[in-house]
Amino acid sequence: MYIVKKLGAVLIAAALGSCVFNQAAAENELKGQTLTALVVPSGAPMGYLSEDLLHTSGVDIDIIRELQRRLGFKLTEDRVIPQNFSEGMKRVLDGRADIISGGISLTPARAEQYGYTPVYLASSLTVLYSKTHNPDIKTIHDIKGKTIGVQEGSPSEVYAEKLGARPVYFYSNVLANFMVATGKYDGMIFDRPPTADFARVMKTLNLDVTDEPFGQETCRFALLMPKNKSYNKLIHDTVQEMIDDGTIAAILKKWHVE
Repeated sequence: MYIVKKLGAVLIAAALGSCVFNQAAAENELKGQTLTALVVPSGAPMGYLSEDLLHTSGVDIDIIRELQRRLGFKLTEDRVIPQNFSEGMKRVLDGRADIISGGISLTPARAEQYGYTPVYLASSLTVLYSKTHNPDIKTIHDIKGKTIGVQEGSPSEVYAEKLGARPVYFYSNVLANFMVATGKYDGMIFDRPPTADFARVMKTLNLDVTDEPFGQETCRFALLMPKNKSYNKLIHDTVQEMIDDGTIAAILKKWHVE
């Protein structure tokens, strides 16, 4: 009996030792490695360029920097590199980049192609319009027959067609904001956080957004990674840890994101 108990204790100790070793190995998996992180500068608060054209700011930048602090990896060029949406998604898909951020929505289709973190912000789409050029737009249904800017292949294109609008493609939502302000577009459909922030900050442009939320299923923000990378679970679990311990809530509060 004594031998059996002793053997059991040894096995338990070995198992615990193995767990501790595996945990330590996981935590050190990225220590000293260099990851290439991209951001689509869609605008504040998620990711944007200000006076410094090399270094970006925003919610997603703070999340990546906190990941870096916890996991010990380095960043290429010691920054989160701005990249347009289409090219950035391609680079992550083929493994030329390790993370893409900037208000990237986790959709079922993307979940099949990319690795991803937990969703840390759920939002919606909105319609941006000019109170000067299109004061008749009050709800999403008022865009029927109007020229509406959308991102090609995005849910905004689907909604524009569903609502009877004439979709036109843009490749920069920031430039599209000004197309709306000058009356070249009657409106634009895009993620609510950066769009509402732009309308709020740029008061002289006399822009506004529609109130009713729509497209919530397409606005579930996460970080995307190449599929089946060894570090995916570690980054996923660390973001979940940041959600659980209130770190991400504090970051969202810092950037005034509800």
